[in-house]
Amino acid sequence: MRDRSSWYQPVVAALGPWPEEHARTRPALLCQVELALRLMETVAPGHAADGTWTLLGGYGLAFARAAKLPVGAAEQVALAAARHLLWPMRRGRMWRQSLDAYLELPERLRAYRVPAPGEAAYRVSPKVAADRFAVYDEALARLPGFAVRPMEQAEAGEHRFMDRRHRRTSVTIPADLVRDPLPGHPLTAGRPATARPLEVPLDELADVARWMDEEERRRGRTAGNWSQRLDDLDLDTRTPDGTAFTSASALPLDRLTHLVGMVGAGKSTLMTLLAVWAHHHDLRTTLVVGDVAEQLTLTELFRGLGLRAALIQGGTTRPQHTQRLHRRLAARGAHSLLAHTGAAFRHLSTACPLDALRALDTSEPLRYNDAPCGGLHPVRKGEADEGGDEAPAENALRALERARGAAGRQTPEGDSGEEEDWGTPHTCPLWSACPRHSTTRDLVDALIWVANPASLVQTAVPRQLNAERLRYLELACLRSDIVIVDEADRVQMQLDQMFAPSATLVTTGVSDSWLDQLQTHEIAELARQGRLPLSDQDVERWSAALDIVGTAADRLYAMLIDDEGLRNWAQIDYFSAWTLQEKLLNAWYPLGSGRAVRGPDGTEAADVEDETALYEDEDNGAGEGSGEEVDLPEPEAPWAHRRSEITGFFDTFRDDPLGGRAPYLTPADELTALAHDVLHTLDEKRTRARVRALLDSFLVGAPGPQQRPPHPVRQGREPAREEVPLSEEWRELNARRLEFTLVLAALHQRLDRVTFLWPQVEAALRLDAASHELTRRPPLDYAPLLPEAPMGNVLGFQYLIDERAAARDKDGRRTGTLRFFRCAGVGRELLLGLPQLGADPSRAEPGPHVLLMSGTSWAGTSTRAHVLAPVRAVLKPQSKALRSIRDTVFRTEFLYDATGQPIRLSGQDPDKREDVLRLMIDRLARPRRDGTTSPLQSELAQIPDQRRRRALLLVGSYAEAGVAATALDEIPRWRGRVRVLAADDAELETAIDGRAPAGSRTRSTGAVRRGDLASFAEDPDAELLVAPLLAVERGHNILTTPQRPGEERVAAFGTVFFLVRPHPRPDDLSLAVFAINDWASRFVRGQLTSEGATFGDLVAEADDLHAAGGTFRTVARRVWRHVLSRPYIYSSLSDDEKESFVWDQLVTLWQVIGRLVRGGVPARVVFVDAAFAPRLAAAQAPVAGRSRRSRTNDPGLLVRLRDVLAPYFSGTERTAGGPDPADIELVKLLYRPLYEALCGLGAPSEPRGTD
Repeated sequence: MRDRSSWYQPVVAALGPWPEEHARTRPALLCQVELALRLMETVAPGHAADGTWTLLGGYGLAFARAAKLPVGAAEQVALAAARHLLWPMRRGRMWRQSLDAYLELPERLRAYRVPAPGEAAYRVSPKVAADRFAVYDEALARLPGFAVRPMEQAEAGEHRFMDRRHRRTSVTIPADLVRDPLPGHPLTAGRPATARPLEVPLDELADVARWMDEEERRRGRTAGNWSQRLDDLDLDTRTPDGTAFTSASALPLDRLTHLVGMVGAGKSTLMTLLAVWAHHHDLRTTLVVGDVAEQLTLTELFRGLGLRAALIQGGTTRPQHTQRLHRRLAARGAHSLLAHTGAAFRHLSTACPLDALRALDTSEPLRYNDAPCGGLHPVRKGEADEGGDEAPAENALRALERARGAAGRQTPEGDSGEEEDWGTPHTCPLWSACPRHSTTRDLVDALIWVANPASLVQTAVPRQLNAERLRYLELACLRSDIVIVDEADRVQMQLDQMFAPSATLVTTGVSDSWLDQLQTHEIAELARQGRLPLSDQDVERWSAALDIVGTAADRLYAMLIDDEGLRNWAQIDYFSAWTLQEKLLNAWYPLGSGRAVRGPDGTEAADVEDETALYEDEDNGAGEGSGEEVDLPEPEAPWAHRRSEITGFFDTFRDDPLGGRAPYLTPADELTALAHDVLHTLDEKRTRARVRALLDSFLVGAPGPQQRPPHPVRQGREPAREEVPLSEEWRELNARRLEFTLVLAALHQRLDRVTFLWPQVEAALRLDAASHELTRRPPLDYAPLLPEAPMGNVLGFQYLIDERAAARDKDGRRTGTLRFFRCAGVGRELLLGLPQLGADPSRAEPGPHVLLMSGTSWAGTSTRAHVLAPVRAVLKPQSKALRSIRDTVFRTEFLYDATGQPIRLSGQDPDKREDVLRLMIDRLARPRRDGTTSPLQSELAQIPDQRRRRALLLVGSYAEAGVAATALDEIPRWRGRVRVLAADDAELETAIDGRAPAGSRTRSTGAVRRGDLASFAEDPDAELLVAPLLAVERGHNILTTPQRPGEERVAAFGTVFFLVRPHPRPDDLSLAVFAINDWASRFVRGQLTSEGATFGDLVAEADDLHAAGGTFRTVARRVWRHVLSRPYIYSSLSDDEKESFVWDQLVTLWQVIGRLVRGGVPARVVFVDAAFAPRLAAAQAPVAGRSRRSRTNDPGLLVRLRDVLAPYFSGTERTAGGPDPADIELVKLLYRPLYEALCGLGAPSEPRGTD
């Protein structure tokens, strides 16, 4: 994170004594507003001051260019600098409030005058701090330096620290263990290789491959056959005119290079060779791969060749990864921990040397997260002897209590409320030699860094190495010459999700409901352990918080199901306690001209009170002077003071809705008491009376109907009684809304406590580490680096009505889905902006060369997978291998029930899926009654290569994989031949299911952990593998085991059966996030129109930047609300959305099929689920089943896949609106085998107008 406060200190000092009457408005605010106005002078001279906010949200350059403003290098630097220094003002509402507060200051202090709203600001010569403009120009002329947070290293002696359970403990460090601090990462070292485009000759890569083969032979390592693998590749690059691709002898790297390759073409081979080539040229490379298992494999590969390589890994999940590695080794037969050895463990150490040095606090080992790597507090001289104010006996008693595990004193809400001032924390003096941090230290000198997206984005550079505050992604872009991102389309999706985490809190069925799963697991785990975990204070608090979340969710459901008007008021698209509070206050005490109802950007009022709530800030913003706190001028309405007073009560309540820090001796205490009452009442009538009493007290001083501005919608007709302010009906309506707001505030605050305490209780309650994505906020460091979400960053809940008939009761009431989300920016833009992230344009220092690679990152209109960077290179197999891949065969094997109806697994009700799956397995794998072999056996016999006579059966989830594998194992022909894929954390997943305790044996078939999938072919008895479709979509090369020296390894599976059609969960909020981010990225780049206008048209037609920003925000909100509330069902989508949907599914299917064409071999693909082609399945049904055809007009996904590719293979000349010639070439290079196999199915095309 850049330093946002140092730049204005000279101006603040020159301003002199600050007027007491403006004490609540900090001098920093004056500097920030004037810097923003100076930015407008620089970039948009003559434009109204109201529009300044449009330049600060990440779209400033797009707005400036669309407005035809002259934007040169200096202006681009100013925009980049202002985003770092002023990002909290990027919302129209915040900017307007800041500007209003600035205009309230005395003119003698202000250097700008703003004549009237809608007019440009002009500067005057201030008498105070007259040289301030030099400071402003200096701030806009270069990027600010990184915020510095130096941390002293502890010395020998006694030190104290607080563990995560808030228990005080101490350690005495002898002088002979103290190590000198190590030098950190140099942030200003030059990178000559980035100053010019790089050309990587294939001949030099061939030399590297030969060196690697020879080095592996010399060192006795497993042969990688790198020369052969490189020989199997062909490289094409885009021609100068951009219309085609031609064979190339070198790979060009220039800033951002997008390379695509057919699945199985050898992109991983190219990535590995590039990293070694760069190492030989003393260039630093960062590789971004899929997961920790792949990181470990690659790092050991490089280190085994004698290269300097290290991996970037986050600290919080290391115990889980260590546990997974132990489990995989145990699954391979190493049941004793003493047998668990291997080079990978050196990267996963969880040891803490200080644990052995603790004195009395040794009743149990120090937990991983409790290690005081940066939290040692030296005991001040005399403190140990005096023992503070306590008598020696009391000191001894407290020490004994700590030794026995007693918790220290706590604040009411469970935060680490230390009662003593221990002083500044220090770093551990053993850090330089600590085994836990060995990989982190190795990164300083390593030339190859191996990361995964989460570790790169989330992990902070340790303060033990660098005082500067920055994340490893920033560091990698600062230090690397080359950054290679593997599976770039998957990384794009992961970045979107990192910056917009979400969860389906409650929905129909336990399997898809985060809260129901969590409560079910908690009850099962506490029962299994006899409630013993509750003796841990963190567990007890977490459990209590979860209970409140469950109670509040139930209360919300009761209110939302029962009251359609309440649903409409809360806004079904999204709502929060803050937005509902604002709605209530606007109804009780409206401000003039509708100002409180609509924000200054032309949209509805803000969705989040403070944007920093969306981010994780390890320093809590200390000393930043960010400008978030603004002393707002009082509005003109006579009741404005009363409104502000009540706002304060509500703000206090929302921060502490259940009164953990009460009493406040204000009406906030009454709100808290009411929240408890509403949550736990058994007498709703009495509770409503108490709500009415408090509401009536809040309405003392509220304006009557004649004092309020008329509602524009109601002009000209008589309003309903409940719309007449202060009427009895109106009061009753607002009481109901107040109840709802109180419950929501309690739910939100306790949900925060559940997520905050999760790491402390995860081990004790055996929680699934993968289930707490909601707890991970994106780091605040990225707030100025990412464009904000186009509709504005939001935090809220959504209640989505379930339209299915099964979701209604006998009275017609419908249930729904409650979801929670945070949107903190357009994550995918971080991927496209990597070259700029490491650049400093003010010093003419470019960023790294970035290579994005994937087999499906060009995917038409896919909202998930398509990467917008133009494709500059294509990797493809040699012609011989390509011809073999084009022999891939698709066919259908539809199955029918006893009545002749097609068996369809996709779309089945959850309570019927298992039965349908068992029926499907029986029809597919059991021999026929007439003695003929089963369809599964017949398919295996069709595979000509004996080495590949294995089948992959794909289902929808790990649970379904277990059901299918068990059913297969019950058939004599397949007994002992079936393996089922299990997650690396399978025990935890079984436990959270709530039906079987952790560690119980749930199936008799052999399990293969996901991390061991690559070694599947080493099992000579395994013929079938049952797996979830998405678990094998990417990243796993499952190859044959060579039977003789020099034998080429190829795909181990000869055929794949799709027992289920790929389809995302309709209630998955990430689908809406992908859609809005894709819309924003394409729209701002002019690749998309919205309501018939491009982004350029939108800006050109607006009166000024403020109006353009408001229109953009309004359009984006309309799109956001649409994608949030749409049913994600194919028949319900628009034509454009249907095309995007098909591209999304095409990517998933082709990635899975790519596992079967590795080594240039053809695949056999069998579609079993009738949902793939309902019309064809119905047509092929036995005569008995044809009389009850269902969905016969639906051609299905297979036909749509073929039709979406057909325009690129039509062979006609390009027509207006048709595919671009370069795109035609790309699709032919990437998807020709897929298209030809789909055509081989023979199903008729989808008629126009169907669905």
